[in-house]
Amino acid sequence: MYNDFYIALIFGWLILLFFWSIIILFIYFRKPPNSRLSRKIIIRSYSVFFLIILLILIFKNSDSFF
Repeated sequence: MYNDFYIALIFGWLILLFFWSIIILFIYFRKPPNSRLSRKIIIRSYSVFFLIILLILIFKNSDSFF
């Protein structure tokens, strides 16, 4: 049961990352006039995604906390 939840969580984050990348690339290449998208915001955004995926991987390999 735990493995099913873990796999679903990983796939969910990867699907979210895929669609987030499409949105970021669309805004980046289209360059709307009032857009505040910069490389700094893109790096922060992706680092949040990768940090959460890293935390999921770390917590998967740890025992229960209680």
